[in-house]
Amino acid sequence: MKSSLLRTISVLAASLSLVACGAPEASNAAQTDDNQFAIIHQETSQQARFDVVQITDQLSDPWALAFLPDGDFLITEKTGQVVRVSAETGQITAIPGGPEVLVSGQGGLLDLALSPDFATDGQIFLSFAEGTNDQNHTAIASAILRGNELTGLKTLFQANTIEKKKGAHFGSRFVLDDAGHLYASIGEGFNWLHEAQNPHSHFGKIIRLNLDGSVPDDNPFADGVDGAPEVWSYGHRNPQGLTLHPTTGVIWESEHGPKGGDEINILQKGGNYGWPKATFGMGYTGKVISEFTELPGMVDSVLHWVPSIAPSGLDFYEGEKFSNWNGDLFSGALAGKHLRRIELDGETEAGQERLLVALKEKIRDVRSGPDGFLYLLTKSGKLLRLEPS
Repeated sequence: MKSSLLRTISVLAASLSLVACGAPEASNAAQTDDNQFAIIHQETSQQARFDVVQITDQLSDPWALAFLPDGDFLITEKTGQVVRVSAETGQITAIPGGPEVLVSGQGGLLDLALSPDFATDGQIFLSFAEGTNDQNHTAIASAILRGNELTGLKTLFQANTIEKKKGAHFGSRFVLDDAGHLYASIGEGFNWLHEAQNPHSHFGKIIRLNLDGSVPDDNPFADGVDGAPEVWSYGHRNPQGLTLHPTTGVIWESEHGPKGGDEINILQKGGNYGWPKATFGMGYTGKVISEFTELPGMVDSVLHWVPSIAPSGLDFYEGEKFSNWNGDLFSGALAGKHLRRIELDGETEAGQERLLVALKEKIRDVRSGPDGFLYLLTKSGKLLRLEPS
């Protein structure tokens, strides 16, 4: 479902008073120096004191965020719309020309990414749920953004999960590497968990494509004999975080476990990440899914969470605004309703910190901005910016 109506909504400067997480320091809402956006929260964490600036609270279940060259934000709303948010005013403008999407349960319009050559070609990539409640799948399309309109919509990929029904576990996140490849995560559809171990199925996989949708010759199953040509790794549950390490170029992934067992993983070509044969989680009714947390030939997670935080959105911080955070990994938490900061020693977890607990927001996406600030999308409809106090 998509809307072709133009939406221009002024930001509301709410006068909210919120208590800071861990009570270090808090203050009433205030205006930023440019007198445009409200500071809705202040917090002193282990390594930084920062303000939370609200750019807008009028989004409709936002899912993903990208930074446009002119400073504006391009955002997908799960309800089916691509929108532009003005960096100067917070006004929201609908962008027509996107795909027809299935809005059902966790399905809708999901991730987006800009082409590496976006400044000249205007190309963007979108992932979305497609089909009906009785038969659906995750799909990927490309389009060209010209002004405030998408043109040239082209389907690049449709998951081969033709038996999937209802609205659970579509994934889906993107990351682009430096060699012209698009990686995307596909969920295992919930009821089709055992298909995550079948390399021929797209259920529970990370796929890897060229930017035109073709299959790279060096994919682990490129010949289609031992697995689907698009598959890069398998044994995943419902991955909703993908990011590129800024130094090593290695791809890191986060995925939802069942009741417990959320994971952070480092992706390997052809790697089997265990689900559902090895997991730290259990079924929602308490039923044991597997007695194993690791198995030979399967890749162990970097870290896992019990109980679940429901990780969504994943990015490494890069910038000078928060120098103590450089190289730290940040994850949104939907069920946990906080922002999780993860300190690393190489590829090993060295510590964690919960941020923004007092906001009680389900954080859907996390992005390190080109301006050195950290940006968040909340399920409630907010675009937030973290700035040093």
